[in-house]
Amino acid sequence: ASLAEQSAGQSSQNSQWAAMRSICRLGNQFLHVQPAGVRRRPLTSAAAAPAYRFSRCSPSVLHPPLVACAPQSRTLASAAPVPAALVKQLRDRTGASMGKCREALGEEGGDLEKSVEWLRRRGVKSMEKRATDAAEALLGLSVAADGSAGGLVEVRCETDFVTRSDLFQAFCLSLAHVVEKRPVPAQGDAAEGLLDVPLGASSGNLAADTLVKTALLERGSVLGEKLVLGQAFRLAAPDGGGIVAGYVHPKFADGQANTGRMGSLVAIRPLGGTADAEGLRAVAALLARHIVAAQPRYVSIASVPVEVLQKERETMQAAHLEQLGSLKAGKVDDKVLAKVLDGKTQKWYSESVLLCQELIAAQSAADDAKPLPVAEWLDAQAKVLGVEKIAIEDFRFAAL
Repeated sequence: ASLAEQSAGQSSQNSQWAAMRSICRLGNQFLHVQPAGVRRRPLTSAAAAPAYRFSRCSPSVLHPPLVACAPQSRTLASAAPVPAALVKQLRDRTGASMGKCREALGEEGGDLEKSVEWLRRRGVKSMEKRATDAAEALLGLSVAADGSAGGLVEVRCETDFVTRSDLFQAFCLSLAHVVEKRPVPAQGDAAEGLLDVPLGASSGNLAADTLVKTALLERGSVLGEKLVLGQAFRLAAPDGGGIVAGYVHPKFADGQANTGRMGSLVAIRPLGGTADAEGLRAVAALLARHIVAAQPRYVSIASVPVEVLQKERETMQAAHLEQLGSLKAGKVDDKVLAKVLDGKTQKWYSESVLLCQELIAAQSAADDAKPLPVAEWLDAQAKVLGVEKIAIEDFRFAAL
Protein backbone atom coordinates (compact mmCIF):
# COMPACT_ATOMS: atom_id res chain seq x y z
CA ALA A 1 0.00 0.00 0.00
CA SER A 2 2.85 2.35 0.84
CA LEU A 3 4.48 1.70 -2.53
CA ALA A 4 1.19 2.28 -4.34
CA GLU A 5 0.67 5.60 -2.54
CA GLN A 6 4.21 6.71 -3.40
CA SER A 7 3.68 5.75 -7.06
CA ALA A 8 0.40 7.68 -7.20
CA GLY A 9 2.00 10.74 -5.57
CA GLN A 10 4.92 10.62 -7.98
CA SER A 11 2.54 10.39 -10.98
CA SER A 12 0.54 13.39 -9.72
CA GLN A 13 3.70 15.38 -9.22
CA ASN A 14 4.88 14.56 -12.77
CA SER A 15 1.56 15.79 -14.17
CA GLN A 16 1.92 19.06 -12.32
CA TRP A 17 5.44 19.50 -13.72
CA ALA A 18 4.17 18.95 -17.25
CA ALA A 19 1.44 21.53 -16.72
CA MET A 20 3.88 24.06 -15.39
CA ARG A 21 6.17 23.65 -18.41
CA SER A 22 3.29 24.55 -20.73
CA ILE A 23 2.19 27.70 -18.87
CA CYS A 24 5.71 29.06 -18.24
CA ARG A 25 6.55 29.58 -21.90
CA LEU A 26 7.71 33.18 -22.54
CA GLY A 27 8.25 33.90 -26.21
CA ASN A 28 10.69 31.28 -27.42
CA GLN A 29 12.13 30.56 -23.95
CA PHE A 30 11.06 27.93 -21.43
CA LEU A 31 11.24 28.03 -17.66
CA HIS A 32 11.90 24.42 -16.80
CA VAL A 33 10.31 23.68 -13.40
CA GLN A 34 11.97 20.81 -11.66
CA PRO A 35 11.65 19.31 -8.17
CA ALA A 36 14.17 20.11 -5.46
CA GLY A 37 17.25 17.94 -5.51
CA VAL A 38 17.15 17.54 -9.32
CA ARG A 39 19.97 19.24 -11.22
CA ARG A 40 18.76 22.28 -13.15
CA ARG A 41 19.29 22.34 -16.92
CA PRO A 42 20.92 25.55 -18.24
CA LEU A 43 18.61 28.16 -19.78
CA THR A 44 19.18 29.27 -23.37
CA SER A 45 18.57 32.93 -22.50
CA ALA A 46 21.38 35.12 -21.19
CA ALA A 47 19.07 36.59 -18.56
CA ALA A 48 18.75 34.56 -15.37
CA ALA A 49 15.18 33.28 -14.75
CA PRO A 50 13.74 32.82 -11.25
CA ALA A 51 13.89 29.25 -9.91
CA TYR A 52 10.45 27.66 -9.58
CA ARG A 53 10.08 24.33 -7.87
CA PHE A 54 7.52 22.27 -5.95
CA SER A 55 7.82 21.40 -2.31
CA ARG A 56 8.18 17.66 -1.58
CA CYS A 57 5.94 17.83 1.41
CA SER A 58 3.16 19.77 -0.32
CA PRO A 59 3.27 19.33 -4.11
CA SER A 60 0.20 21.48 -4.63
CA VAL A 61 1.80 24.57 -3.13
CA LEU A 62 3.72 26.72 -5.61
CA HIS A 63 6.15 29.36 -4.40
CA PRO A 64 6.99 31.99 -5.34
CA PRO A 65 3.82 32.87 -7.33
CA LEU A 66 4.12 33.21 -11.11
CA VAL A 67 3.68 36.70 -12.52
CA ALA A 68 2.54 37.14 -16.12
CA CYS A 69 5.22 38.94 -18.16
CA ALA A 70 3.85 41.40 -20.68
CA PRO A 71 5.97 41.72 -23.83
CA GLN A 72 8.08 44.85 -23.80
CA SER A 73 7.87 47.09 -26.82
CA ARG A 74 11.07 48.59 -28.20
CA THR A 75 10.93 52.33 -28.81
CA LEU A 76 13.20 53.56 -31.59
CA ALA A 77 14.57 57.02 -31.07
CA SER A 78 13.98 59.25 -34.07
CA ALA A 79 17.29 60.14 -35.72
CA ALA A 80 18.16 63.81 -35.91
CA PRO A 81 18.15 65.21 -39.47
CA VAL A 82 21.57 65.54 -41.07
CA PRO A 83 22.42 69.12 -42.13
CA ALA A 84 22.58 69.55 -45.89
CA ALA A 85 25.84 71.51 -45.61
CA LEU A 86 27.50 68.57 -43.86
CA VAL A 87 26.23 66.16 -46.52
CA LYS A 88 27.65 68.42 -49.24
CA GLN A 89 30.99 68.65 -47.43
CA LEU A 90 31.30 64.87 -47.23
CA ARG A 91 30.25 64.51 -50.85
CA ASP A 92 32.82 67.05 -52.05
CA ARG A 93 35.48 65.23 -50.06
CA THR A 94 34.72 61.64 -51.07
CA GLY A 95 32.69 61.87 -54.27
CA ALA A 96 30.12 59.40 -52.90
CA SER A 97 26.42 59.75 -53.71
CA MET A 98 24.17 62.03 -51.68
CA GLY A 99 22.26 59.07 -50.26
CA LYS A 100 25.40 57.29 -49.08
CA CYS A 101 26.77 60.49 -47.51
CA ARG A 102 23.52 61.11 -45.65
CA GLU A 103 23.40 57.51 -44.43
CA ALA A 104 27.04 57.61 -43.26
CA LEU A 105 26.55 60.84 -41.34
CA GLY A 106 23.38 59.50 -39.76
CA GLU A 107 25.13 56.33 -38.60
CA GLU A 108 28.14 58.21 -37.22
CA GLY A 109 26.25 61.02 -35.54
CA GLY A 110 27.44 63.72 -37.92
CA ASP A 111 31.16 63.04 -37.40
CA LEU A 112 32.87 63.75 -40.73
CA GLU A 113 36.01 61.66 -40.18
CA LYS A 114 34.05 58.65 -38.93
CA SER A 115 31.68 58.99 -41.87
CA VAL A 116 34.62 58.77 -44.27
CA GLU A 117 35.71 55.55 -42.54
CA TRP A 118 32.11 54.29 -42.68
CA LEU A 119 32.07 54.75 -46.45
CA ARG A 120 35.47 53.12 -46.82
CA ARG A 121 34.44 50.06 -44.81
CA ARG A 122 31.45 49.57 -47.09
CA GLY A 123 33.50 49.71 -50.24
CA VAL A 124 32.32 53.14 -51.41
CA LYS A 125 35.13 54.53 -53.51
CA SER A 126 36.58 57.68 -52.00
CA MET A 127 38.29 60.19 -54.25
CA GLU A 128 39.93 62.34 -51.60
CA LYS A 129 43.27 60.51 -51.68
CA ARG A 130 43.57 60.32 -55.45
CA ALA A 131 46.12 62.49 -57.18
CA THR A 132 44.85 65.81 -58.39
CA ASP A 133 47.29 65.73 -61.30
CA ALA A 134 45.74 62.73 -63.06
CA ALA A 135 47.88 60.80 -65.50
CA GLU A 136 45.42 60.74 -68.41
CA ALA A 137 43.48 63.54 -70.10
CA LEU A 138 41.42 64.42 -73.16
CA LEU A 139 40.76 67.67 -75.02
CA GLY A 140 37.33 68.81 -76.12
CA LEU A 141 36.65 71.49 -78.76
CA SER A 142 33.53 73.55 -79.40
CA VAL A 143 33.26 76.24 -82.08
CA ALA A 144 30.11 78.26 -82.73
CA ALA A 145 28.37 77.53 -86.04
CA ASP A 146 28.90 81.11 -87.19
CA GLY A 147 32.53 81.16 -86.06
CA SER A 148 31.90 83.88 -83.48
CA ALA A 149 33.74 82.07 -80.68
CA GLY A 150 35.46 78.82 -79.80
CA GLY A 151 36.32 76.92 -76.63
CA LEU A 152 39.01 74.35 -75.91
CA VAL A 153 39.10 72.49 -72.60
CA GLU A 154 41.16 69.73 -71.00
CA VAL A 155 39.60 67.18 -68.63
CA ARG A 156 41.93 64.89 -66.68
CA CYS A 157 41.17 61.43 -65.33
CA GLU A 158 43.14 58.49 -63.95
CA THR A 159 43.27 55.83 -66.67
CA ASP A 160 43.36 55.61 -70.43
CA PHE A 161 40.36 53.29 -70.30
CA VAL A 162 38.06 56.09 -69.14
CA THR A 163 39.21 58.48 -71.88
CA ARG A 164 38.01 55.91 -74.42
CA SER A 165 34.47 55.83 -73.08
CA ASP A 166 31.71 57.67 -74.94
CA LEU A 167 30.39 59.11 -71.68
CA PHE A 168 33.70 60.80 -70.85
CA GLN A 169 34.19 62.12 -74.38
CA ALA A 170 30.67 63.56 -74.49
CA PHE A 171 31.32 65.20 -71.12
CA CYS A 172 34.49 66.86 -72.48
CA LEU A 173 32.49 68.28 -75.38
CA SER A 174 29.82 69.64 -73.05
CA LEU A 175 32.46 71.44 -70.97
CA ALA A 176 34.03 72.86 -74.14
CA HIS A 177 30.60 74.21 -75.05
CA VAL A 178 30.43 75.91 -71.64
CA VAL A 179 33.80 77.58 -72.28
CA GLU A 180 32.71 78.71 -75.73
CA LYS A 181 29.52 80.34 -74.46
CA ARG A 182 31.09 82.01 -71.41
CA PRO A 183 32.53 85.50 -71.98
CA VAL A 184 36.06 85.99 -70.64
CA PRO A 185 37.86 89.32 -70.03
CA ALA A 186 40.55 90.27 -72.52
CA GLN A 187 43.38 89.31 -70.14
CA GLY A 188 41.40 86.72 -68.19
CA ASP A 189 41.84 83.00 -67.84
CA ALA A 190 39.03 80.88 -69.29
CA ALA A 191 39.46 78.29 -66.53
CA GLU A 192 39.15 80.85 -63.73
CA GLY A 193 35.76 80.60 -62.01
CA LEU A 194 34.61 77.93 -64.44
CA LEU A 195 33.80 75.44 -61.67
CA ASP A 196 30.94 77.63 -60.43
CA VAL A 197 29.33 78.05 -63.86
CA PRO A 198 26.24 75.99 -64.82
CA LEU A 199 26.44 73.68 -67.81
CA GLY A 200 23.81 75.70 -69.66
CA ALA A 201 22.53 72.64 -71.52
CA SER A 202 21.58 69.16 -70.37
CA SER A 203 24.23 66.47 -70.79
CA GLY A 204 22.99 62.93 -70.29
CA ASN A 205 21.34 62.83 -66.86
CA LEU A 206 22.87 66.17 -65.86
CA ALA A 207 20.45 69.09 -65.83
CA ALA A 208 21.25 72.40 -67.50
CA ASP A 209 21.56 74.20 -64.14
CA THR A 210 24.15 71.73 -62.80
CA LEU A 211 27.39 73.47 -61.86
CA VAL A 212 30.62 72.32 -63.49
CA LYS A 213 32.14 71.22 -60.17
CA THR A 214 29.01 69.16 -59.40
CA ALA A 215 29.07 67.66 -62.89
CA LEU A 216 32.70 66.59 -62.38
CA LEU A 217 31.69 64.74 -59.20
CA GLU A 218 28.64 63.15 -60.80
CA ARG A 219 30.55 61.89 -63.81
CA GLY A 220 33.41 60.79 -61.58
CA SER A 221 31.01 58.74 -59.45
CA VAL A 222 29.61 57.04 -62.55
CA LEU A 223 33.01 56.37 -64.13
CA GLY A 224 34.67 55.43 -60.82
CA GLU A 225 37.56 57.88 -61.18
CA LYS A 226 38.36 61.39 -60.10
CA LEU A 227 37.83 63.96 -62.87
CA VAL A 228 39.77 67.23 -62.78
CA LEU A 229 39.28 70.30 -64.93
CA GLY A 230 42.56 71.19 -66.61
CA GLN A 231 43.48 74.10 -68.86
CA ALA A 232 40.77 75.96 -70.78
CA PHE A 233 40.99 78.46 -73.64
CA ARG A 234 38.47 80.70 -75.38
CA LEU A 235 38.80 82.90 -78.44
CA ALA A 236 36.22 85.34 -79.76
CA ALA A 237 36.03 86.49 -83.34
CA PRO A 238 37.63 89.92 -83.89
CA ASP A 239 35.56 92.83 -85.10
CA GLY A 240 35.40 93.64 -88.77
CA GLY A 241 34.23 90.31 -90.18
CA GLY A 242 36.63 88.11 -88.23
CA ILE A 243 36.13 84.41 -87.65
CA VAL A 244 37.31 81.65 -85.30
CA ALA A 245 38.18 78.09 -86.28
CA GLY A 246 39.61 75.14 -84.40
CA TYR A 247 41.02 71.67 -84.81
CA VAL A 248 41.70 68.73 -82.52
CA HIS A 249 43.94 65.87 -83.54
CA PRO A 250 42.21 62.60 -82.54
CA LYS A 251 43.63 60.52 -79.73
CA PHE A 252 41.75 57.38 -80.80
CA ALA A 253 40.70 56.26 -84.24
CA ASP A 254 37.15 55.59 -83.02
CA GLY A 255 36.92 58.65 -80.77
CA GLN A 256 34.18 61.23 -81.04
CA ALA A 257 34.72 64.19 -83.33
CA ASN A 258 36.41 67.26 -81.77
CA THR A 259 38.07 65.21 -79.02
CA GLY A 260 41.75 64.33 -78.97
CA ARG A 261 45.23 64.91 -77.57
CA MET A 262 46.29 68.12 -79.39
CA GLY A 263 44.08 71.05 -80.27
CA SER A 264 44.13 74.66 -81.41
CA LEU A 265 41.98 77.75 -81.87
CA VAL A 266 42.80 80.60 -84.24
CA ALA A 267 41.14 83.95 -84.89
CA ILE A 268 41.64 85.83 -88.18
CA ARG A 269 40.08 88.85 -89.87
CA PRO A 270 40.23 90.42 -93.36
CA LEU A 271 41.70 93.87 -93.92
CA GLY A 272 40.78 96.21 -96.72
CA GLY A 273 37.56 94.66 -97.88
CA THR A 274 34.86 92.10 -97.14
CA ALA A 275 35.78 88.46 -97.59
CA ASP A 276 33.51 85.56 -98.31
CA ALA A 277 32.61 83.90 -94.99
CA GLU A 278 33.05 80.35 -96.26
CA GLY A 279 36.39 81.12 -97.87
CA LEU A 280 37.63 82.85 -94.72
CA ARG A 281 36.48 79.89 -92.61
CA ALA A 282 38.43 77.51 -94.87
CA VAL A 283 41.59 79.60 -94.41
CA ALA A 284 41.14 79.63 -90.63
CA ALA A 285 40.50 75.87 -90.54
CA LEU A 286 43.72 75.15 -92.46
CA LEU A 287 45.65 77.47 -90.13
CA ALA A 288 44.26 75.62 -87.11
CA ARG A 289 45.54 72.33 -88.52
CA HIS A 290 48.94 73.87 -89.19
CA ILE A 291 49.17 75.15 -85.61
CA VAL A 292 48.60 71.64 -84.26
CA ALA A 293 51.26 70.23 -86.56
CA ALA A 294 53.91 72.96 -86.21
CA GLN A 295 53.16 74.07 -82.61
CA PRO A 296 54.28 77.70 -82.82
CA ARG A 297 54.77 79.86 -79.74
CA TYR A 298 54.15 83.36 -81.10
CA VAL A 299 52.09 84.95 -83.88
CA SER A 300 54.74 87.31 -85.25
CA ILE A 301 58.29 88.45 -84.60
CA ALA A 302 56.95 91.63 -83.00
CA SER A 303 55.01 89.57 -80.45
CA VAL A 304 58.14 87.82 -79.13
CA PRO A 305 59.03 89.27 -75.70
CA VAL A 306 62.42 90.99 -75.54
CA GLU A 307 63.59 88.95 -72.56
CA VAL A 308 62.71 85.70 -74.33
CA LEU A 309 64.66 86.67 -77.44
CA GLN A 310 67.65 87.80 -75.38
CA LYS A 311 67.73 84.54 -73.47
CA GLU A 312 67.54 82.54 -76.71
CA ARG A 313 70.47 84.46 -78.21
CA GLU A 314 72.56 83.93 -75.08
CA THR A 315 71.85 80.22 -75.27
CA MET A 316 72.77 80.17 -78.97
CA GLN A 317 76.05 81.99 -78.29
CA ALA A 318 77.04 79.66 -75.47
CA ALA A 319 76.28 76.60 -77.60
CA HIS A 320 78.25 77.98 -80.57
CA LEU A 321 81.35 78.79 -78.48
CA GLU A 322 81.19 75.42 -76.79
CA GLN A 323 81.14 73.78 -80.19
CA LEU A 324 84.22 75.74 -81.33
CA GLY A 325 86.27 74.81 -78.32
CA SER A 326 88.14 76.98 -75.85
CA LEU A 327 91.06 77.65 -78.20
CA LYS A 328 89.02 78.95 -81.17
CA ALA A 329 86.38 80.59 -79.02
CA GLY A 330 88.84 83.14 -77.76
CA LYS A 331 89.75 84.22 -81.30
CA VAL A 332 86.22 84.66 -82.71
CA ASP A 333 85.57 88.10 -84.15
CA ASP A 334 82.52 89.91 -82.71
CA LYS A 335 81.10 90.73 -86.16
CA VAL A 336 81.38 87.14 -87.26
CA LEU A 337 79.75 86.00 -84.04
CA ALA A 338 76.89 88.48 -84.53
CA LYS A 339 76.21 87.15 -88.05
CA VAL A 340 76.20 83.60 -86.73
CA LEU A 341 73.71 84.56 -84.04
CA ASP A 342 71.50 86.38 -86.55
CA GLY A 343 71.36 83.26 -88.69
CA LYS A 344 70.47 81.08 -85.73
CA THR A 345 67.83 83.60 -84.66
CA GLN A 346 66.18 83.44 -88.10
CA LYS A 347 66.12 79.68 -87.83
CA TRP A 348 64.50 79.97 -84.39
CA TYR A 349 61.89 82.33 -85.86
CA SER A 350 61.05 79.75 -88.53
CA GLU A 351 60.42 77.18 -85.81
CA SER A 352 58.64 79.27 -83.16
CA VAL A 353 56.83 82.14 -84.95
CA LEU A 354 53.64 81.29 -86.80
CA LEU A 355 54.01 83.75 -89.68
CA CYS A 356 57.60 82.61 -90.29
CA GLN A 357 56.85 78.89 -90.38
CA GLU A 358 56.46 76.96 -93.60
CA LEU A 359 52.84 76.01 -94.09
CA ILE A 360 52.16 72.36 -93.33
CA ALA A 361 49.32 71.27 -95.57
CA ALA A 362 48.33 68.24 -97.57
CA GLN A 363 49.78 68.42 -101.07
CA SER A 364 49.22 66.33 -104.14
CA ALA A 365 51.94 64.01 -105.40
CA ALA A 366 52.38 66.13 -108.53
CA ASP A 367 52.99 69.31 -106.55
CA ASP A 368 56.74 69.54 -105.95
CA ALA A 369 56.76 73.24 -105.09
CA LYS A 370 58.45 74.28 -101.89
CA PRO A 371 55.98 75.07 -99.10
CA LEU A 372 55.38 78.79 -98.60
CA PRO A 373 55.80 80.60 -95.29
CA VAL A 374 52.48 81.22 -93.61
CA ALA A 375 52.73 84.98 -94.18
CA GLU A 376 53.17 84.56 -97.95
CA TRP A 377 50.41 81.98 -98.11
CA LEU A 378 48.02 84.36 -96.34
CA ASP A 379 48.84 87.11 -98.84
CA ALA A 380 47.99 84.74 -101.69
CA GLN A 381 44.70 83.76 -100.04
CA ALA A 382 43.83 87.43 -99.49
CA LYS A 383 44.05 88.05 -103.23
CA VAL A 384 41.79 85.08 -103.89
CA LEU A 385 39.19 86.42 -101.43
CA GLY A 386 39.42 89.96 -102.78
CA VAL A 387 40.87 91.68 -99.72
CA GLU A 388 44.15 93.44 -99.11
CA LYS A 389 45.36 91.24 -96.28
CA ILE A 390 44.35 88.50 -93.84
CA ALA A 391 45.59 89.16 -90.31
CA ILE A 392 46.03 86.56 -87.58
CA GLU A 393 44.72 88.14 -84.38
CA ASP A 394 45.56 85.36 -81.93
CA PHE A 395 45.74 81.61 -81.46
CA ARG A 396 45.70 79.01 -78.68
CA PHE A 397 47.40 75.63 -78.62
CA ALA A 398 47.11 72.78 -76.15
CA ALA A 399 48.83 69.39 -76.11
CA LEU A 400 48.65 66.48 -73.66
